[in-house]
Amino acid sequence: MLNGNRWKRSLQQAVPTTFRLFLAFTFLVYGGAKLTFGQFGIPSEEIAAANGEGFTLAWTFFGYSRLYEIVIGLGEVLAAILLLFPRTATLGAICFLPIATNVMIINYVFDIGVQDLSTLLTAMCLYLLWIDRKKLYFIFMPSDRLEQIRQAERGYTT
Repeated sequence: MLNGNRWKRSLQQAVPTTFRLFLAFTFLVYGGAKLTFGQFGIPSEEIAAANGEGFTLAWTFFGYSRLYEIVIGLGEVLAAILLLFPRTATLGAICFLPIATNVMIINYVFDIGVQDLSTLLTAMCLYLLWIDRKKLYFIFMPSDRLEQIRQAERGYTT
């Protein structure tokens, strides 16, 4: 049986890995569907003329442009591939966040019906970014502060 520290350390490694792989798999499926079959389909005259039902209107709108569907699909597949590898997982989560957030908002405002899944995907992405916040801090850190840190690591002081 694992002691408390080993159990915690195992969870700290397993949870992000599980989240990364789940997000990657899910986005590969959705992105692949957009790139190959067309997730939204071609709207019929009846659907195109419908008004009032959020799901129908949203799907008709998104299905109208094949190029839009391809661009979104490529973004999902790219984010998924980046999430598969620990070295590029943070970049994958950064790419994934705006897509997942947009999908989540669309699902809620148009009552698409998969609000729970899209909320879970967005929350998982936010968690991955949160545990990598130190990496992200260096991206937004002022360059003079970054230089101070580099010098301190080399043993220099100012």
